[in-house]
Amino acid sequence: MLRFLKFLRLLFVAVFIAALCVPAVADSPEKILLGLKRSRAEMKAVFTSPLCAQLKKNVSEKTVKRMKNPVLKDIAERMLDKTYKPKVRRHRFRPYYPVYKLSKELKTNFYSQFENPTGVYFKEGEIAVIFVGKIPKGEEVALKIQCWDKDERYGKGDRYPLHSGANVFEVKHNGLAYFDYYTENLDAAPIAVNIATGTPNGVFYEASSTNKDWEEMLDNIEGDCFDIVGKYVQLVFCAETMKKTCPRDGLALIRNYDEIIRLQQNEIMGLEQFGRRKPNHMHGRTMWKGFMHADGFGASFNDKTMSQVGNPESVLKNSWAISHEFGHVNQTRPNLMWVCTTEVTNNIYSCWANYKLSPENLRLETENCADRMGGIIGGRFNSYLNSALVYKENWLCQYGPDKKEDYEDGGDHFVKVAPLWQLQLYMNVAGRGPADFYPKMFEIARRAAIPKTEDGKNDNGALQLEFMKNACRVSKQNLMPFFEAIGMLKPIDREMDDYARGQLTITEEDCKKLKKFGEKFPPAASPVIYYICANNIEAFKQGLPVKGSRGRAVKVSEDGTTLTFPHSKWKNVVAYETYSGDKLTQISMTGLGSKHNEFTVVRYPEGSTRVEAVGWDGTRTHAYGKKKAKKR
Repeated sequence: MLRFLKFLRLLFVAVFIAALCVPAVADSPEKILLGLKRSRAEMKAVFTSPLCAQLKKNVSEKTVKRMKNPVLKDIAERMLDKTYKPKVRRHRFRPYYPVYKLSKELKTNFYSQFENPTGVYFKEGEIAVIFVGKIPKGEEVALKIQCWDKDERYGKGDRYPLHSGANVFEVKHNGLAYFDYYTENLDAAPIAVNIATGTPNGVFYEASSTNKDWEEMLDNIEGDCFDIVGKYVQLVFCAETMKKTCPRDGLALIRNYDEIIRLQQNEIMGLEQFGRRKPNHMHGRTMWKGFMHADGFGASFNDKTMSQVGNPESVLKNSWAISHEFGHVNQTRPNLMWVCTTEVTNNIYSCWANYKLSPENLRLETENCADRMGGIIGGRFNSYLNSALVYKENWLCQYGPDKKEDYEDGGDHFVKVAPLWQLQLYMNVAGRGPADFYPKMFEIARRAAIPKTEDGKNDNGALQLEFMKNACRVSKQNLMPFFEAIGMLKPIDREMDDYARGQLTITEEDCKKLKKFGEKFPPAASPVIYYICANNIEAFKQGLPVKGSRGRAVKVSEDGTTLTFPHSKWKNVVAYETYSGDKLTQISMTGLGSKHNEFTVVRYPEGSTRVEAVGWDGTRTHAYGKKKAKKR
């Protein structure tokens, strides 16, 4: 009996001591915080600073066992047994520019609202204990916890204000934690932070992590997702999916994304050139519903699309789609995003990334799509040429493979981007204008006032007219013949169909005034800029003359409706024009029908009489059929 009583007494003592050593789950954040405040002497005796981020050198296991505050004791024990993971818990967080102010200055949507990822995952109901160092005077900081998990809480987030010293609060939702530190004073001092609770998840940094870190991280993720931080972009992707699509080379993945964003921000938007770059990242994430889209958080990609956008090689091949969604964020609105261009001006970025990163597979020039005559390689671009130059349709109301019907109030998005792409090709790639054409256009748009109609709405017609006027100013060339030919400088008075319908009005008088304005500048070197494409750049760049003689090496189809011109015999042709008498009936872009730009398929429908091969300088060489009758 005495032995039993002695056992009970020892058991009671052990339970009592254990209660002192472990944080009481039932304790409220207020009680835990009060306990920490009352334990400052113990904190000072054991840790090197009030951050509780490192033990003093003389602290032993025996000293830790005697500690009374359960939270501090737990931290110290984990430090002793090396399970505290200082890389994840100890940080010095830098400031970032206020997201809303940056959006206003750039006239874009929002960049990342989740800068300074901590690499710590919190669960709903968990008690967060955060030690914060000195906060610069006048600054406000917080811990933002955002749920990216595949459940009904996806997208939910909460912001918990922080102060210097110990911070304790109960977490409302599962999620990854971010140190919210935004200020206009980018010279503000970094803030030291020690995150004592939560589960370490880790952050993959392009600047400091290795592919070995990547592999280890994928195997130790709490929740579904983790943070990947590059120079220009921050991603939140699903770990389990990354194991399948990118199991080893996280560095290549984030560097490819960085390059896509660099192309947008520097080579098109001109942020670096005009001193508008801030340290802020763009944000991209995994989602679980829908397909791909952009919203107030940034770009999002369904987890099922990761085979396309979650593998280093596939990122390059699918740069169009990635650039498209991030491009929505970077659209300069409304000066470079007026009615019926919501899905258009962002594709300037896509065209450029596509050309730079996967030139062998260009969306406009080499994709097999149907133009007005049927499916063919280059059908998208050919639709544009024929809709604009043969059918004389207004720029925003042109037929294309994705808009074959009811396109009068808003045409094919890919067709609409073609002339905007041609400006980049002509100015930058062919070198017939300033290489920084678009950076300057974007800077003008950022600085420009927003024209309004009498009822206070954005004046879409004025925005389109201003775009053309600025193009002449920047290029120092009269581009009005180009804009007139492609249907941009053309009267229109119509309610256009976009995500939000809007009126587009350009009068005959507006067109006359703009043509007069263009006359202030010298004519462009080429009168046929509207024929430039990625397949005929060298002819424009070097001013090469057409080489070929009528009928030479031309192959005629059995039904006589298509002709094939080999580029080995017909050189430097920028387009082929098919006529019926004096009437232009068909245009065939260079390389139409050829995946590798080795020949051009020329449409020659019944009733056609001849084909002219067009040079970069607008000269025509009789290529097939009867010669044009001379006027008497």
